Amino acid sequence: MSSLNLKGLARLAIVAGLSLGLSACFRPLYGPTASGETVQTILSSIEVPELKWADQQARVGHYIRSEIIYALNGSGAEVPKRYVLSLSLSQTLQSPIVDTVTGRAQTATIAGNLTYTLTSKDGGKTIATGTATSYATYERFPQRFATVRAARDAEIRLAKALADQVKTRIAMELATTS
Repeated sequence: MSSLNLKGLARLAIVAGLSLGLSACFRPLYGPTASGETVQTILSSIEVPELKWADQQARVGHYIRSEIIYALNGSGAEVPKRYVLSLSLSQTLQSPIVDTVTGRAQTATIAGNLTYTLTSKDGGKTIATGTATSYATYERFPQRFATVRAARDAEIRLAKALADQVKTRIAMELATTS
């Protein structure tokens, strides 16, 4: 019985030793950067210019831009802009379930790919680039206005998910480079 306790203590000691050894490898995302600024201060210095979206993407594009601006600088404080975030959206609508009797789609899935590029204000240096992908599903109803509202809610959920991904990826990049 005592040999089992010694084995358990030995395992615990090994796990604790490895944990302490690796603890210096992790750095908080929103802690101070090498320059002494917080990541949140740097994020609020990103400008998201107004874009001309294609007609079928205008509403989703508006939601995405609004969500990204809020995610980067939710305080609304005026901060001198040092970076510019360029966005490009591609979206598709899929209807995986179709009623065999009526021939109408019962559900729909909006897939969005948001390509972003973060550059310095003067455009001389690219800081981060990537593509965020997300999906939002909604149910289609026989009542037309209920379907329109469900689709709009799905677009808002898609915009929030894409904005969150972009913010997190940019924060990771700025935390390591600033």
